[in-house]
Amino acid sequence: MCNDVSLTTDQPTRRALLAEAVAALEARDFSGADAVCDRLLAADSADVEALLLRGLALAGSGSPRLTVVVLPAELAAGLGCFWVARERITAVKNAEGWFAGLRQAVAADTSWRTEPLRFPVAWLMPPVAVLVATAVIGAARYPDLPSRLAVGFAASGAPDRWVRKSAWGAFSKVAGQLWVTSLWTGLLLIIYRSRPDTDASEGADSTRRYRRFLATYSRALLVLVTLVNVSLMLAALRDWQAYRLSGIGAALPVLPAAAGLLVLVAVAVRTGQAGSRLPGPADRRSPVVNRDDDRFWKGGLIYINRDDPAIMVGNRFGVGWTPNLGNPKGCLLYGGILVAIIALAVVRAVIGT
Repeated sequence: MCNDVSLTTDQPTRRALLAEAVAALEARDFSGADAVCDRLLAADSADVEALLLRGLALAGSGSPRLTVVVLPAELAAGLGCFWVARERITAVKNAEGWFAGLRQAVAADTSWRTEPLRFPVAWLMPPVAVLVATAVIGAARYPDLPSRLAVGFAASGAPDRWVRKSAWGAFSKVAGQLWVTSLWTGLLLIIYRSRPDTDASEGADSTRRYRRFLATYSRALLVLVTLVNVSLMLAALRDWQAYRLSGIGAALPVLPAAAGLLVLVAVAVRTGQAGSRLPGPADRRSPVVNRDDDRFWKGGLIYINRDDPAIMVGNRFGVGWTPNLGNPKGCLLYGGILVAIIALAVVRAVIGT
């Protein structure tokens, strides 16, 4: 292995080092691949192939650098592109007068209060059942667990991080199940009581589509919660030494959650936000359009409207909902979620030491 960084500017040497990095990745020597990428990037910090290989090395090793450096940079780049596009679209909208000659209005459907959509309680039973089953299995295995518990595993399936035996150390995955189930149940209950996204140009037809969207999407969310709980149960069983897999089999706990995410994405693509892609009446021109509420969307992503009593509103970008930070209850909800996440991370870090 060559130690002269300056040689990486020579193309044959660069190709040789790239091949060395690829070979290290194939051998699952992630630290070795990362070291080779360091040498390539020391010569050219914009070497795209070296950056891609480093990303693969960090992902494969589970290095915290992937979370601390790569993911925030990727998120910042994505948000930057979004804001640039938003500014350009806003400029075109103002220049062309998209709302000229149209009457802006806000539509409301009173049937949402008189005939509310029922929360799918039956779909909440599977994630609760998985949570209870995991807790029962953990309680049965806890007395026989060793004094140190393996809670981190290398790609080979061998444990590489340990914690002292304690209720939190043993049942942290159960706590995760309880957190995920409670969070999404609470959010969905709030959403079911929140006003629907009604298109002023379509009125009742828009509300009917929203009902179908909410019924379908909420069930897909609860399927995701169920499968996330299954993933956490599999991870807990591994921690409790019920099984041990190596190689590609070590990814088993991730598969149910990944499948649930794919189901949710498929439903979101099929329905569109608020059911915009669901079949409805033939398109018809209307002189009435939704009120231009750009001023309430800060940066195009954060909704702040003190005159809107809603706690949750439909996302403007993507599919789903976001808190109304102009409503004190929305701020409390958002802050409570953040505090809970930080608290769990702190407890995990303290117990892990």
